[in-house]
Amino acid sequence: MDSPTIQRLRSEWQALGTAPLSMAACHLLAESEPVVAALQVGDLAELIAALSLSSARLSRHEAAAVITAMLRSADVDVLIPRAIIQALIPGVLALSRRIDVAGGPWCDLDAFYADAISALWELTMTWSGANRPYAVGDLLSAVRTRMRTLQASEHRHRSRQASTPDALDTLPAWTGRTGQELLAAAITDATGHGLNPTEAAILYATRVLGMSLAEVADLAAVPAHHLRRQRRHAIDRLVA
Repeated sequence: MDSPTIQRLRSEWQALGTAPLSMAACHLLAESEPVVAALQVGDLAELIAALSLSSARLSRHEAAAVITAMLRSADVDVLIPRAIIQALIPGVLALSRRIDVAGGPWCDLDAFYADAISALWELTMTWSGANRPYAVGDLLSAVRTRMRTLQASEHRHRSRQASTPDALDTLPAWTGRTGQELLAAAITDATGHGLNPTEAAILYATRVLGMSLAEVADLAAVPAHHLRRQRRHAIDRLVA
């Protein structure tokens, strides 16, 4: 059974996908992408239905190629990114079977789906217009990385709480900032004053959020060795 978040998306799509604006968006997309034109669909709802494996109209590889085309031409109409989200809902649902939802910061499965859809939307908008041959895998992999990062952060938080010695319970609570908070503040203060925003983002992601360079490289679609050099430069700037 769908969660409330997924139900809302499906209900919204029933109205959006068949509206006149959807027909116009589909026409523009077909003009830009021959692989879409070949499907001869009248609106985005028909397009997304054709991508479903249950329709038996396209193979998994062919459906993935259409989504690659949709992402590449996502800027031709504002409804195209929304259509991509709709097409990838099955992939988002599958993520919950690969991640321990109870081990993360989510109160229930619906909260997990809400965060995953939010991440997918952000990534889709960021990569709109980009030619990514493996768009489906790239998007879902990046969402999975985001969710696992949230899970790992929650795990570290719980571990710190669980490892606190009982004897310390009688001491006054520490009201100062943690090392991570101090580092985050230092990065913020240095941004624009010797530290450019890109370097700051890399340093924040790897040193404050605890992400690996490989995870950041995957999200940013930038080679890890480039990020490693930028992070080294950022550290040099920060401690100068």
